[in-house]
Amino acid sequence: MSDEIRVTIYQPKRIPNVYRPPMGFPLNWKDETSGELPHAVFRFFGSHQLSPEEISLIAEYCQHYINAPCWDATGGFPAELASLRQSANSISSVSGINQWIDGCLQIAIDPF
Repeated sequence: MSDEIRVTIYQPKRIPNVYRPPMGFPLNWKDETSGELPHAVFRFFGSHQLSPEEISLIAEYCQHYINAPCWDATGGFPAELASLRQSANSISSVSGINQWIDGCLQIAIDPF
């Protein structure tokens, strides 16, 4: 029996496709105004079992974060960045979030 919850993201985007000037920085998860994303992130880092909705919301934030234009301007690790962008679209579990974060940290990107 697995303790993982797998989800597929079907709902409309909850995190806007907006990036901060001047270089197109991603929005920070702590600035999300509904309180749902910060709650989900705190539960994730507190090792609580996440609901499918919480996994979906964190996955959506990961997609927003890695697609920020500022990462293109750095010029480093283009293959790894492309891979992280692609893999962010298929995050559907807590282990998937962890693997994706590890990949980001390997190229000095810290989404949280």
